Amino acid sequence: MDTQLTFGSTTSTDVEGYTDSDYAGNADNRKSTSGYIFTYGGGAISWRSKLQECTALSTIEAEYIVASEAAKEAIWLHRLSADFGTQSRTDRPTPTIYCDSQSAIHLINNPVYHAKTKHIEVRYHHIRELVTEKNLEVRKIDTEVNIADCLTKPLPDQRFRALRTKMGLRQATEQ
Repeated sequence: MDTQLTFGSTTSTDVEGYTDSDYAGNADNRKSTSGYIFTYGGGAISWRSKLQECTALSTIEAEYIVASEAAKEAIWLHRLSADFGTQSRTDRPTPTIYCDSQSAIHLINNPVYHAKTKHIEVRYHHIRELVTEKNLEVRKIDTEVNIADCLTKPLPDQRFRALRTKMGLRQATEQ
């Protein structure tokens, strides 16, 4: 079956990110896979699925790491979208990342909570600064509708097809 990437299925002109990880999913080295997808106008414009560089010690940490990696992409896309649109960077809505881990969101929003994060590499903590300064928003999303889920683990066919459609991939029609 041929698929094509389509845009315009939503009227939203906001860049939205979705993150997910599979904790210790690699059987050889027990590293987690990070996955993120950014959409614009109902279609995927940026995505990544990659083994994390460090070994996460918990599911929360794996989700925190992918959110931090996605935050860098969100800021870059936010600046890029200002170059394409009629709005300035300051007029554009704050970039939003959706994460299905409430605990990871709590770690992001609470920089004082460091007993469980003091071992996490410093480079991943920049997401806290972005959120504190209101340059990024991280929101909870239900796992069942998180389109990044298909980048980190095998899914049942029906769920995979539903998430694929939500990221703007549709069956190609003959012309």
